[in-house]
Amino acid sequence: MSAVQPRPADDAGWAAAARAALAGDDAAFAARFDAGEDIDRLLAARTRAVDEWVRQAWQRCIGQEPTDIGLFAIGGYGRGELFPHSDIDLLVLAEPDAQQARHDALARLFALLWDAGLPVGHAVRSAAECSEAAAADITVLTAMLEARPLQTNAAEVARLQEAIAPDHAWPPREYFLAKRAEQRERHARFDDTADNLEPNIKEGPGGLRDVHTLHWMALRVLGARGLEPLVALGQFGADEYATLERQRRDLSRLRWGLHLVAGRREERLRFDYQKALAERLGHTGDAGNLAVEQMMQGFYR
Repeated sequence: MSAVQPRPADDAGWAAAARAALAGDDAAFAARFDAGEDIDRLLAARTRAVDEWVRQAWQRCIGQEPTDIGLFAIGGYGRGELFPHSDIDLLVLAEPDAQQARHDALARLFALLWDAGLPVGHAVRSAAECSEAAAADITVLTAMLEARPLQTNAAEVARLQEAIAPDHAWPPREYFLAKRAEQRERHARFDDTADNLEPNIKEGPGGLRDVHTLHWMALRVLGARGLEPLVALGQFGADEYATLERQRRDLSRLRWGLHLVAGRREERLRFDYQKALAERLGHTGDAGNLAVEQMMQGFYR
């Protein structure tokens, strides 16, 4: 990973330097992927690389340690799973007076990150607005459940946690039932099968979104971060957990490689990409079992 460079005096120069450094990082990550590096290490490393530039942009636009405003990574970015073309979802926690006072600085921040080549999605909310948005939309709550502090203080962290607590939005039973219904509806869109010719490795049945759903349910219902604690709680056997983790890593490796061969955020194993992806993953063809067939058989298993 490249070191964060000294800050140019103007925003255009900073954005150009950041864009070049991030491109270099991604090229290095692609080489490490092709060399077979552990996928979880790559996901964590890319998250850290992006964190450094987001924090530097924040300090450039907002300041070193403001006490009236906080920055959080949410969604997949908050979870620490940044694939090559994943969105960078941010939450700024600020009360109305701070929002007004910081309006121009925040606009500058988001423009700077986009100019640096980061696909940033953002929300600026007060604690009360977080509670309201979470209660109105379970997807918003779910993104905030995975909030990870980037540039904030302990008081802001506690304020966000209180704002989305079960007594404000989606108590555990309601959350579980709603997420289960959401999963069933999502599976129905794929005819309740993973055996599609161009399967979606994120949203389809048995895909990564099902693993995420388990994480979210465990967090909201049982207060467990990650799935390993569910073994001690009697929800999984140790062998089931090991199998789930192994297959999650396999799916994550497929998704990372798919982003690389597509050159964009793509979650469907389209025919256009299957051959290039199979080759990139090291599958070899022969007369009876072509490389693509090997890859797809592994996926379906």
